[in-house]
Formats: sequence, C-alpha cells, structure tokens
Amino acid sequence: MPSSKSSPFYILLLSLLTFTTASILAITIPPSSLLPNPNSLPASTHATLTTLHSSPSSSSSSSASGASALARHLKAPLSRKSNFVFKIPSGQAQGPQSFLLDIHSRDYIFAPYRVDVDAEGSVVGVWETFRGNAWENRGVEKGMIQVENAVVVEAKVMGKRTFYEERVGFSPLSMLKNPMILLVVFALGVTVGMPYLMEMMDPETRAEFEKQSRKGRNAAANDVNARGALVLAVERERERELEGLTWLGGWQGRARDQWPLWIRQ
Repeated sequence: MPSSKSSPFYILLLSLLTFTTASILAITIPPSSLLPNPNSLPASTHATLTTLHSSPSSSSSSSASGASALARHLKAPLSRKSNFVFKIPSGQAQGPQSFLLDIHSRDYIFAPYRVDVDAEGSVVGVWETFRGNAWENRGVEKGMIQVENAVVVEAKVMGKRTFYEERVGFSPLSMLKNPMILLVVFALGVTVGMPYLMEMMDPETRAEFEKQSRKGRNAAANDVNARGALVLAVERERERELEGLTWLGGWQGRARDQWPLWIRQ
C-alpha cells in the first residue's frame, strides 16, 4: 500500500501550496526611441535574478540549510508578449533577500535593478542599481503595478550594442563643407559669370558700372601715388636731418661707416 506522502493527491496539494505561496514578478519592455519594436528582440534574450547571500537577520537559518541558501539564481525567457515572468517562491528558510535583476540581450543593453523580496516571497521594492558601487547605493525607485500577487515593472533600454564600426563613405557634397572650397567655387563663379552678367545689362547700367569701376581704379592709383609721395618726402626729410647732424658734429667729410651709431640710425 503506497504511503500518503507519495499519493498523487498529496503531490498535487503540495504543488498548489507552493504556487499560492509564490509571488510573480513580471518585467515588461515598453517601446522606446532606442527599441521601437520590442518584438524584434531575438529569442535568446532572457532575464536573471541572482542573489549571493541572504539577509543578516537570517544568517543562522541559512547556515543550517546548506549551500542552497547562500546562492539563488532564477532565469526567465522572453515571452511572446515581450516580457519576463519570474515565480519567486517563499523564502522563509532564507528570510528577506535582495536580487540583482539583469536582462541579457544580444543587441541591446538594459539597466540593472535591485529587487528586494521579503520572507514570504513578496516583492517589496525595485530600485535602479549601479555596477561597481556598494549594494546599499540604490538609485531611483521604480514604479510597480500590483495585480493580486503579481508585480509588474517596466525595463529601461540604455543603448544598442555595436560590434562593428561602420566605414564612412566618400560624398562629394561633404567637400562643400570646407570653407576654402566654397571660396574657390565662389571666385570661379564670379570669374565665369561676370561676362554673362555684363552682356545682360542694358547700355545705361553698363555705362554706369564701367564709370564706377574707372573711378575705383583711379582712386586706388591715386592712393598708391599718394603713399609713394609720402614715403619720398619722409626719406628726403631724413636726409636733411642727417646732413644737419653731420655738419654740427664735424662728421661731414668722413665716410658714412665712420659716423656715430646714433647718427647712422
């Protein structure tokens, strides 16, 4: 006669009790600018809940339960609704615990989260966490939606993985971004297009334009002549000053290289 503990009714009752004492944590992936369509994620995408130790309050009970109480690892695959569902059993033997929630994807990087669970397996809170910092350094708390014994939390996409660097192709339009090229193109356009513009002008406008051009050239020539005359006047005045200084100092009959330095300057 089989024992009562091995009967199918006992096994079914035990499984129902285990399910009722478990809480459900659902991680959803909402559409974003980095990931417009979460359904495009590969089937290998999965999420994990990992804890390395139990809470200090339950250290005595966890040491008695063996190595299974020191480390727990839960894994949830990507469902058709683009979410991950964890069934967290009650942790009365381990006490309250903290899990690290990681979403592993081939193409995208997701933010890690800290998930705190009480002794009954219910989710207490979800916070952002930072790799390389102390576990107590919690970030912003995530908003949770409680539906009976299920907790729904939205994941956050941090970026897209890039394994190859795209080679930048050559584009002739990129040359127009160079200011030197723009200056050359403008000068070439003026040189080539000016004769056509002159031909399209009416006689009166062309005569006025030529008159103004001649005035500009004459003014430039006069300016050059005036500057040349000014330079000549300055040189002549300097020669007169040198002659007066040499006469006063008695150096008039000597060679120029024998003059004092203050006179030669």
